Amino acid sequence: MLKLHVVRGDGVDYHLADLGHDGALAVEGPGVAGESPGEWAGRGSAALGLRGAVRRPDLAEVLAGRHPTGGGALRQVQGARPVCGFDLVFAAPKAVSLLHLLAPRELGAAAGSAHTAAVADAVAYLEGAGLGVRRSRGGQVHHLGTTGAVAAGFVHRTSRTLDPHLHSHVVTANVAQGLDGRWSSLDSRRLFLHRRATQAVYDASLRHHLTRSAGVAWRRGATGPWEVVGVDPVLCRLFSQRAASIDESSHRRTGGRGSPGVRRVAYFADRPDKDRDVSSDDLRSAWRRRAASMGIDVNDLVSVVGRAPQAGRGEELRAGDVVEGLVRSGATRGRLTARDHVTAVADAAPQGLDGRDVVRLAGAVGSALGSRRRDDGPGSWSGAIDPVGRVPGVARGPGGDPAGPVRTPPGDGPGRRTGRAPGDGSAPGVRPPLELGR
Repeated sequence: MLKLHVVRGDGVDYHLADLGHDGALAVEGPGVAGESPGEWAGRGSAALGLRGAVRRPDLAEVLAGRHPTGGGALRQVQGARPVCGFDLVFAAPKAVSLLHLLAPRELGAAAGSAHTAAVADAVAYLEGAGLGVRRSRGGQVHHLGTTGAVAAGFVHRTSRTLDPHLHSHVVTANVAQGLDGRWSSLDSRRLFLHRRATQAVYDASLRHHLTRSAGVAWRRGATGPWEVVGVDPVLCRLFSQRAASIDESSHRRTGGRGSPGVRRVAYFADRPDKDRDVSSDDLRSAWRRRAASMGIDVNDLVSVVGRAPQAGRGEELRAGDVVEGLVRSGATRGRLTARDHVTAVADAAPQGLDGRDVVRLAGAVGSALGSRRRDDGPGSWSGAIDPVGRVPGVARGPGGDPAGPVRTPPGDGPGRRTGRAPGDGSAPGVRPPLELGR
């Protein structure tokens, strides 16, 4: 899941205090509510000399639109409540949070690493497609790409009710260097337009990396998103107190006639302060006791390992699934965009794809679809994506079924990660299952 919040001038202090809590340590050892120190991310940060651990004065400067060392203006400041940045919150599915914080150490580390890699893939996609600036010349507005994001990443591992909740805040300053070399504010409309595609890239990359490292399998959930096979749904609900509280608050306000807008109001109205005096070790003990009270042994989470399909090693797409993804995009008119292709391809891969493969295959789908419009209908799309080799990485399935398995080629060329462990003789995409002890 990806939530995107605007950070305005009067909210900067809140983000500095809430995200950059002093003394926060990593999940290994006694941390404060499972939080980690911030790290600079994005190519724009490096261009400003910002690397490694985040310092509050530097983050405050870039959010204010100033150079962190020279103090010079990087953008114009307008209005009493200027837009200082954007808080992108990448949240792992509850099952992945449980694996990270309650499963045996090796599996927990694999889940955490998969989340980190997925956030990096999503930010890389956003830098290439979703970040832009505007320039006005002669009464015309021109849209330019940027050299990258100026962003600070913070990994949190608990919700405000101190349930397992692995998520990252990527606080992106409202500054960017256009490809013309000039610094200015971001084109926020472009950022919001790419939110859904960025989320899809994160989700696909998370599935991909966790499948590679631990052989985790995925299935389509009842409400649409992919779910980890083997994690008890009761356990997920048991550690979703914050979501339950929002649902209850929404129900009280509307009498059961909820909507996304009502849930958003409840999200902020019913937002408790996080207890920062409890350590991760204490939380783990409490979580285990809570699960045991429901007759659940959290050590059984290890059963998710090695369930990924061996045939094709999970890196399969079906042309029909890509078309279904285009339908699920919710768009009803206008031309299909590159964002639609990215979202559909990312969501169609059961065992996920890394960010670069998502973009590569989405480009191939876009080329096959050409100038077709959303309202041309799925029948027209299916014919265009009919996998007969016209789309790179797509091949007709068994028996010539155009909606059959479509396997992405390993492509061991430069810049391509196959996931094959040296000398293990396995197919690309999944490393041998971890040997996990209890």
